[in-house]
Amino acid sequence: MVRLIKYFLIFMGFSILISCAEKNKDNLLLDAEGGNSENNEQSAEIEVTDNEVQAIEMEEIELTIEEKLASELIDVGDRVFFEYDESTISAENSETLNKQYQFLLKNPNISITITGHCDERGTREYNLALGERRASAVKNYIVSLGIEPSRITVISYGKEKPTVEGHNDWAWAQNRAAITYINN
Repeated sequence: MVRLIKYFLIFMGFSILISCAEKNKDNLLLDAEGGNSENNEQSAEIEVTDNEVQAIEMEEIELTIEEKLASELIDVGDRVFFEYDESTISAENSETLNKQYQFLLKNPNISITITGHCDERGTREYNLALGERRASAVKNYIVSLGIEPSRITVISYGKEKPTVEGHNDWAWAQNRAAITYINN
């Protein structure tokens, strides 16, 4: 009989422990290091998508000023394309470059670098010169609109840094470009 009472008391003790644990399990969240999140004073938001809970750190959401400007430049149009063996600004290119000019007017403290690119055809030396003419044509157009030349740097990569890999007309057309980057 004493043995039966011991088993009963042990059983009741485990039952109480289990029920307490069940009540508190919803309040127990662990942080990334495995510690209790109640003791963690870092601020994070919880996002629920597709019934999955994911913590989002505020630093991940906030873009730096440079990232915002780069994103805005991409939205405006960060590149113009050229025909085969050409470095003249087309009507389509002038629309993009007018938007770049407006972007530079709104952001007078930034400077840019324009890189000239070519497709893989032609010699290295010829394509470096052609890339220089393309990047310079873009610079000259923007300067003619009123931007200070000292805010614009020109680099030619020729065929050395293709933006797209490939050996066909589409890839070549994508690589015949001048691309504008914001200097850090």
